[in-house]
Amino acid sequence: MGADAREDRDRLADLLKKCQRADVFLYTEISQGAENAIAAGSVMNRGNGEVRIVYPATGSESLKELSGDRDRLFLVGREEPMELFGRFLSEESGERRCELWNIYGTGGVGKSCLLDSFRLLALQSGALALWVDSRDFHHKGEQLCRQLLRQLPDERAGAQAGHDPQTDPLEQCISGLQRHAASAKIVIALDTYEEMGELDGWLREQFFRRLPDNVLLLVVGRYKLKDKWIVSPVLRERMRFIPLGNLSREQCADYLRSSGITEEETIEIIWRKTRGHPLALSLAAFVRIRSEWTDSAMDEAEWFDHLAKAWLREVPDPSLRKMVEAAAVLLHVNRELLQFVLDTEVDDEAFERLISLSFVRRTDRGWMLHDLVRAAMRKQLEERAPSYYEQLRGRSAHHFAARIRHSSAYRNTEWEVGELFYYTGSSMVRTFIQTHDRGRYAWETPTLADIEEGEEYLRRRGEQATPLEFSVFDPETDERHEDFAGEEEMKLTVKQVDLRALIELDRQAVKLLRSSEGEVIGVAAIVPIHSATLAYLRADPFAGPYLDSLTAAERKLLNVAPPGQAGWFIRTIDIADWRNQDLIAEAMYLIFSYMCSGGIFVASPPPLPFFSVSHQEVGFQVVPGVVHCNYDGRTPTPTYVLDTRGEKLEKYLEFLLQRGGYPSKLAVPGSAGDKLTSREQEIAGLILDGLTNLEIAAELYVSEITVKKHVSSIYRKLEVKGRGQLIKLLVGKPVGA
Repeated sequence: MGADAREDRDRLADLLKKCQRADVFLYTEISQGAENAIAAGSVMNRGNGEVRIVYPATGSESLKELSGDRDRLFLVGREEPMELFGRFLSEESGERRCELWNIYGTGGVGKSCLLDSFRLLALQSGALALWVDSRDFHHKGEQLCRQLLRQLPDERAGAQAGHDPQTDPLEQCISGLQRHAASAKIVIALDTYEEMGELDGWLREQFFRRLPDNVLLLVVGRYKLKDKWIVSPVLRERMRFIPLGNLSREQCADYLRSSGITEEETIEIIWRKTRGHPLALSLAAFVRIRSEWTDSAMDEAEWFDHLAKAWLREVPDPSLRKMVEAAAVLLHVNRELLQFVLDTEVDDEAFERLISLSFVRRTDRGWMLHDLVRAAMRKQLEERAPSYYEQLRGRSAHHFAARIRHSSAYRNTEWEVGELFYYTGSSMVRTFIQTHDRGRYAWETPTLADIEEGEEYLRRRGEQATPLEFSVFDPETDERHEDFAGEEEMKLTVKQVDLRALIELDRQAVKLLRSSEGEVIGVAAIVPIHSATLAYLRADPFAGPYLDSLTAAERKLLNVAPPGQAGWFIRTIDIADWRNQDLIAEAMYLIFSYMCSGGIFVASPPPLPFFSVSHQEVGFQVVPGVVHCNYDGRTPTPTYVLDTRGEKLEKYLEFLLQRGGYPSKLAVPGSAGDKLTSREQEIAGLILDGLTNLEIAAELYVSEITVKKHVSSIYRKLEVKGRGQLIKLLVGKPVGA
């Protein structure tokens, strides 16, 4: 082997050593080279990151022959940044101004691995690659410059004239970079940038602005550059943002198959557990290669421990970690909720630190931890402090029960019901709540002009139904839930549904589910029960048997004047594809939107196991003795009812809490609500939702001053001194506790 090949071997060995860090995810496939360094076809599995590198033998010795094109060297799911980098390297020298690429993403997403691949490509192309990790030097400008100078070829050889110790290191560094940039491209990578701290301003104002053309500066860390980096138009036009996220289902499957995992069921389990997070995926593959995934609790615990450690490097202090633990118990988090669950004050600065973490993202309902962070942190907390874990869950459940109690009379509480079911619901309901992806579909109330689209949908469904088919896992217990019903059976959901008659009866009786493209992909007929609809419903073959079973006094309670209603009858909720779990979840959340509204909710769905189980698992009761055979003329079909009128709402909430294993008696002061006017009760409910005075004013279309007056009155009547005490009182905790 010649000198060049030995140097190539050493460079490759250094790269492989670097690839052993815990946050690396790498699969490369390149032609065989440096044969004495790595045997042909070798596979390297690293337990702390699962680096898998395959080298098909071709007999090449030069590193430059290891990968002549991007197609033979790739990272799964990172083709676009690799393509961009290859384009930078292939352009003629002098064609590009100095650029900055900001590569960012949460821990374990593969940032350092992408850098390693960039470095290898740069070396192969003849570019100069200068790599610096913020953890490797003291954060001073002169120290960074010396790190770069030591990597310049002439500095290594000791042949650089003019390296006077008295000369400013920045001047030396810029001068050296200018000389090399005249004949070759230069790539400078600053890894783990979130730990640069006070050096950030120096890099922006003094270093980057002076870099010569032909230089690419890679700023790599957990966070996107912001503030002063993006204020200046001069800086903005030279920056490119490259976020790194999770891999797709297909990319995960490709990686796992390349790792020797070919069983589709195993691939599905690993995808479900990892959701495409690169480090999690590589660790899961490593566990699966060594032993059966489901038979090794020790390996799975070790896997979660690896994940937690990777993320918690950015959570150094105990107070912030305590907030992260509490947030891991919640599906969504805001400051008011966090304060209640932790039973301590969380100031703006502390909450800002939490939501600034790389694994926390904003949603329309507050903030959420990355799914895998939640799973890893939750599992650790449950094992380490089970009593504290259950305490946090119990306080969370009581919080959402209180929100439903105080807000359901004024607004839709479907979200709170869903959150409460996360803590108190059955495994199947909890699974759909956690795993579905909302936001792509929307239920709308149609006009008569829109009803033709709904009728066309029903025609299509009657002619060509889809089977009900799903197999889902509870992310917390690994319990599998599956069901199947054939196409003919699923046609029963739209049998004898007359949308036009229903919308003429009550415009609120019909809803259409639309996709983001505007296509109708679902229909719901949920008929308000009041004096104008009772006759129609008594004649309906599916609602009539229940109404006929009532006493005259019970029917009289339903005979309210519109636009009020005593409750609702679910004539149908149908979706275009009963194999789509997200659509099933949309149907479920539509039911949630009615459940705690202070009415009676009646349903008699087709006699299929899925409908029977799902209704009873959210709290519907079978009505004794009310059975009909009107779907197919032969199959007995029960009727289900959920009654939350008056005090029955409290009974229902107590039932859910008790089912979840929490105290059912909420110890809410009975006279608290009676002391407040209806407007004050409404504002108290919005305070419980976490809204500010200004947001409450916007919600109620009143001035902020008016809201402040009502809030002061609430405090005075309930004898509390602020929002914290008010929330404790409303949720049921003694104010002095």
